[in-house]
Amino acid sequence: MKTAKKLIVTLLIIVTIASMLPIYASASGTIAWGAANVNGSSVRIRSGPGLDHSVLTHANRGDIVVIIERTNDEWHKINFHGTIGYMNVSFLERIREAANFNKSGAITGSVVNMRARPNTTSSVLVSHRAGTVMSIIGINNGWYKVEHGNHTGYIRSDLMAIVSRTEAAATLTATAAAATAASATPVSTQVTPTGPAPDPNRSLGQQIADYAVSYVGHNYVWGGSSPSTGFDCSGLVTYVLRQFGIRVTRSASGQYRDNGTHIDRSELVPGDLVFFSTNGHSVTHVGIYIGDGRFVHASGTNVGVVITSLNNANRVRTWFGAKRVI
Repeated sequence: MKTAKKLIVTLLIIVTIASMLPIYASASGTIAWGAANVNGSSVRIRSGPGLDHSVLTHANRGDIVVIIERTNDEWHKINFHGTIGYMNVSFLERIREAANFNKSGAITGSVVNMRARPNTTSSVLVSHRAGTVMSIIGINNGWYKVEHGNHTGYIRSDLMAIVSRTEAAATLTATAAAATAASATPVSTQVTPTGPAPDPNRSLGQQIADYAVSYVGHNYVWGGSSPSTGFDCSGLVTYVLRQFGIRVTRSASGQYRDNGTHIDRSELVPGDLVFFSTNGHSVTHVGIYIGDGRFVHASGTNVGVVITSLNNANRVRTWFGAKRVI
């Protein structure tokens, strides 16, 4: 009998530990497990899992919080508008692994893939560099569903940080301010861009590509050709190349007609210009090739400056040709 009791106790312990594994498997503090709604008014978010910890901020009924860690039966570690803290479970309802969401997020990894589905085996839609700010529209068991440019996909939550709307706006404003300062520099000779510092070990084309990528997230404005006003497609190309002492015709069709030498698509290297058509017989769009089958361009009013794969671009525009201007 004693042996049987010991066996039962042992089994109970094993079952208890096994039931806790899903909780602690996501307890790294970096993976967004799920989401929940706040069901109280002015609910306190604390610095630790207990009433003796300091209050960081408050959340109100209906607010959505990201659950980073289901710490125990009483407290969950959460992220609310970029504030990471702890909330008592009694104030959370509709706890779920997948949910709609509405926040801003910034890429924290160096180069991060946006995928078609929330897993590492699905196709890569586009890649983004550290600091890129985008809209988070959903959360799905460790992945954020995001929108950026003309892409909607998924990015691992441990590679993004939720930021407030104010922080997101400040990030874009700071980038624009730095770029505006660069535009004020005389361009009669080649100048040093104020975006990413040029690497002397990289080719001029790669430096141009890196600099163009630094404007991802800026607004599209028809006729625009500076960070302070926004860019259209040829305005972005004109502005970026001008920072390296390269003058080109202002329009996309003019750049294809007047500047550089024609190259085959198979010859593309970073810094080359890629051209597209929406009518099938003339150039209507241009971007800067950055390597790996991708290019940066000012895509449209509702999109802004984004990175797109050449293959995805063919869904809305027809490939027309490429020119080398360096």
